[in-house]
Amino acid sequence: MIPAHRGPLVRTVASGVLVAIAVIASMHALTLVIDPGPWLTAGTTGVVLVSATTCVVRYLLLRNAVDRAAARRAAGQGPSADRAADRAAGSASFFATTAGLLVAVWFVLARYGGPGQRFEPFVGPDSVEQALERFRQATELMSTQVAPVDPGPAISMVAVGGTLLVLLVVDSLAGARMPGFAGVPLLLLWTPSLTLIGDVQWQVFVISVTAMLLLLTVDPVGLTPGRRSDADSAAVRRAQRFRSGITAVTSVAVAATSLGVASGMAALPALAGTWNQLISTPSDTVELSSELDMRQPLSARSSNTVLTYTMAEGEPAGPLRVMTLTAFDGVQTNRNVPTGGLAEFDPSTVLAPPGEGADGERLRMDLRIGQLDGAELPLPLEPRTVDVQGDWAYDPLRDEVRSGEGTEQGAPYTVEIVERGLTPELLRAAPMSGDPRSAGYTEVPDTEHRDDIAAYAQEVAGDAPTRFDAAVALQNHLRSGAGFVYNPDADYRGSSDTVWDFLQNKEGYCTQYALSMMVMARSLGIPARIGVGWLPGRPDGDGSYRVTGQDSHAWPEIYFPSVGWVRFEPTPQVQTGPLPSYANPGTGTAPSASPTPSRANEVPPQQPTQRPDQSEAGATNDTSSGSQMSDQTLPGWAWVVAVILALGVLGGAAWLLLRRRTEVEELDPERAWARVLALLAEREVRLGPSVTLRRAPEVIADQVRARTGTPLPDDVAERLTALADAAEDERYARDSTPPTAAELEELTATVTAELTEALTRPR
Repeated sequence: MIPAHRGPLVRTVASGVLVAIAVIASMHALTLVIDPGPWLTAGTTGVVLVSATTCVVRYLLLRNAVDRAAARRAAGQGPSADRAADRAAGSASFFATTAGLLVAVWFVLARYGGPGQRFEPFVGPDSVEQALERFRQATELMSTQVAPVDPGPAISMVAVGGTLLVLLVVDSLAGARMPGFAGVPLLLLWTPSLTLIGDVQWQVFVISVTAMLLLLTVDPVGLTPGRRSDADSAAVRRAQRFRSGITAVTSVAVAATSLGVASGMAALPALAGTWNQLISTPSDTVELSSELDMRQPLSARSSNTVLTYTMAEGEPAGPLRVMTLTAFDGVQTNRNVPTGGLAEFDPSTVLAPPGEGADGERLRMDLRIGQLDGAELPLPLEPRTVDVQGDWAYDPLRDEVRSGEGTEQGAPYTVEIVERGLTPELLRAAPMSGDPRSAGYTEVPDTEHRDDIAAYAQEVAGDAPTRFDAAVALQNHLRSGAGFVYNPDADYRGSSDTVWDFLQNKEGYCTQYALSMMVMARSLGIPARIGVGWLPGRPDGDGSYRVTGQDSHAWPEIYFPSVGWVRFEPTPQVQTGPLPSYANPGTGTAPSASPTPSRANEVPPQQPTQRPDQSEAGATNDTSSGSQMSDQTLPGWAWVVAVILALGVLGGAAWLLLRRRTEVEELDPERAWARVLALLAEREVRLGPSVTLRRAPEVIADQVRARTGTPLPDDVAERLTALADAAEDERYARDSTPPTAAELEELTATVTAELTEALTRPR
């Protein structure tokens, strides 16, 4: 514990260091959604510079206010001095935060506002313009990329700037004497990892929580004048050291215990399952519904494991489809389309709808059912063979493998995927005749804005030369071409035409994106349907992949004669990941016309950023990368400047500390009484913890009589009582006029000399 008698310097530095440690640790939580890189170094450098600035400014202002308050007290203006000191404390916190904000803005502009990735210390309007442009790019990238993203300059700037903003909020709360609330803003740095990944590194948790708990042990930085080591008795100082150790140990123990409980619950399947059920779903199993409702916001999805799988070689081959949907009434889908008849099959039968055939490379996939309840078996989209135990049959029209008994938890099955070798050239060359029109794949719901939707689709893709180019144009328009954003809370309840309202509001999740593209494609006479299933999931750490209820997804499929049904992905990349190689925006011809020019130009078309290990055929460079710039670290001269600044700050702090120690502090009643107690302690005269200031002179006189055999002289007792009364008034009186520093010096010197003489007098 760092109590008030340590003075504003020690407490300011301790508070600033703890805040900086907590913010730097929390910044590393972002590495789960942003790949580590030089932005971590830049962020740490910025935190150190901003923290040093706020600490120095806060201390200088507080030190000045302390001196003024002491002068007023010495002049007998105690109450007015206290009121002025309180106002000065608030001003110190405000100006410290303002100075930190200016340094933070300068650092971000200097680091990311230049034309390249060089550190430019001299910033101007061009730096602001460049930073705003990168912020715009970052918002687009965050709406189209899937975590973890590459730390390009735009993303790096937002990460570093956001970290410095959180630092300023935390520091201002700590400086405003509200350390209990200071840890709350740190959750802003944890939120991306918690919402997108569902995890935060244990190191981040322990360090951040421990630093915030230790911050509670620092007395809030205020204007209590610093005191020398004689400010309290030896017993008080021992108690303070004991509390300091206990508080520190307790802080670390609380953080470690919390982490241990969380880790233990995650490690024990029974407990983990119970916890997941409490926060996600009351059911032990997950089942996909065939009724997709465009009006409803996305409900909470289960975190339970749907299935796990391993690939014999290669990466996952896209999503796993459970069912296909065709009927749509403008609001929701249903399964009223008849089946094509169920057929038996064996492990050697290639399962694919009519018109889909392939002799390409085969990929083996071993799957195991988790907490999934359904009549359909999750399967890849390409033609495949299936080796599964049980009474399963194949529906070639819906391209589904179904069973009356449904899935069984823990049941394994094996799939061999037969790749069709889809390419833009193959799809562009597909004939225009031979569509499966009998199943209603071109039916458009008769809604209020049916003609408006058709006109919208015509303007987006009506000039496309082939069906493939039209499909890519529709996909690009919804995915990243006209300001559409992924929003799971989009609510279209009360809408009379959900597709049209979505196309106008431009916010939604996979259901709105998939069904809207299906309706627009059908408006152009292109057969389309909806696939429902699961995204590929995430690596499970042992070479396998884990799919949970959070990975449920819907997407449109377009029919190409002689090729078959092909998946497209209009939902933004933040939810779905990279596009299939054949459907990449760089390979399609998307007309520039837009049905809503007033909003279409808000976000220009761009290619979603792809990581090196996710490169796809025909992909173009990320638009945010500008002129082939790379996010390199600070140049050598910038590090020299940073070191010089750091040394200057440390040197200034050391100078202030030495100056503080050599200053002659003015005596006040509390210090004067402490000197008397220190003298008595040296003579083995101690007051018990229950002795009040009012009774202290009497107790001291009794102990002197017991030690020497003679009573304390009346004049000495009177002066001792006067000193105790002055200390009592300073502690408890609402309004008091303490003796001046000179009077206290004379009174204290007289009392200590007389007590020394009385206690050394022979009996």
